[in-house]
Amino acid sequence: MLKRFFTYLLLMIGYVGAYGQNSTSSPYTRYGYGSIVDGTSGQGRGMGGLSVGLRHNQFINFANPACHTAIDSLNFRFEIGASAHSSFMTDGDAKEHSFSGNLDVLALQFPIRNWMGFSMGIMPYSIVGYAYDSKRTHVSDIEGGNLKYTDTYSGEGGINQFLFGFGFRPWKPFSFGANLRVLFGTVSTSSLVSFSDAEHSAFYHSTFQTSRNKINDFSVNFGAQYEFALPEDKNIVVGLTIDPKSELSSEASKEIRTTGVDTVVQNFDNAFDLPLSIGAGVSYSVKNKFVVGFDYMLQKWSDARFFDEYSFDDRHKFTLGGEIVPDYMSKKYMRRVSYRFGLSTANTYYKVNGDSYQENTLTAGFGFPLKRGVNPSIINFTVEYGFAGVGKDDMMKDQSLRFVINATMNERWFVRRRLE
Repeated sequence: MLKRFFTYLLLMIGYVGAYGQNSTSSPYTRYGYGSIVDGTSGQGRGMGGLSVGLRHNQFINFANPACHTAIDSLNFRFEIGASAHSSFMTDGDAKEHSFSGNLDVLALQFPIRNWMGFSMGIMPYSIVGYAYDSKRTHVSDIEGGNLKYTDTYSGEGGINQFLFGFGFRPWKPFSFGANLRVLFGTVSTSSLVSFSDAEHSAFYHSTFQTSRNKINDFSVNFGAQYEFALPEDKNIVVGLTIDPKSELSSEASKEIRTTGVDTVVQNFDNAFDLPLSIGAGVSYSVKNKFVVGFDYMLQKWSDARFFDEYSFDDRHKFTLGGEIVPDYMSKKYMRRVSYRFGLSTANTYYKVNGDSYQENTLTAGFGFPLKRGVNPSIINFTVEYGFAGVGKDDMMKDQSLRFVINATMNERWFVRRRLE
């Protein structure tokens, strides 16, 4: 048992050194910290990202640390998840398709007492990854006709988080917990405006701008859940989470170089924040048969600095999801499979052309148990369809398909053996 535990632990620690190259291909990740990843369990992923009010004894849910107490007192849990992302972008008549992949989560969990649980894991907080260009024409004020130029953008990296979570249950209906998050990673971006008309070369100069933000810091978030037990194995769970606003320790710089004119370099120290975030959720379930839930999350990005400026909007996210298990003890395998569905909608925290816009996601998921029983290991598979920027003619349209696979290995380790 200890040998296997240390094998899992060394796998996780060893991966921290290599972790940090998140992969995506959305042009909208050029803004702010990139695309925010709202971490949830393999079960919640198939339910639109449901997390705050979701509670289950088979999955690790870092989004609400109160869930760390849900693990069975005899179990040890290991989880690994990855995704493949296919993106379809259109900008006027221009179309582009790209494909990328990413490791989403590596985590383990075990009970300390029957009223206390511990979890440890690594996953992204935000992802940046894009490379595209756009050829444009502008009516020139200088005699000589139209001005032709090209905008070229690229960026990579993101913020990752190494989490240590504790959950406590002082009395049975109520649980609360906390995650210590060690944040690390680097976001690098660049943009180039280049002019191709020789007749304008004396008046217009190509401009190259880069930024680099290396982050090393930690933060804490908290969660609570209250369970209302109803007759006939029915249950209602109400959840609450709070992430206090935190200042990020970082090394950051911006450089603007205008060809043949000048180069300006600006350094930034302690000029970045993560926002106050508050989440509330509720779920209704029938044990081992059915669950449906709703979450709301508010992130106060308008109070968070980015390169020492307040340039973001508050983010509001709504999530609705459910799961059906026809018969978890059936001899027919497909009746033991969990069928999940969900949808979520959120406005972006960053602005494009002065406005934020909606990011929408539809999900369908399946949980494939590896054996019959009340607490089996499960292979989770989710398909996510996302669309952003749709409905505004002056914005690039970004539609995507994401395929997520997650393995949650549940093993009974803490069983006292008796000699006959």
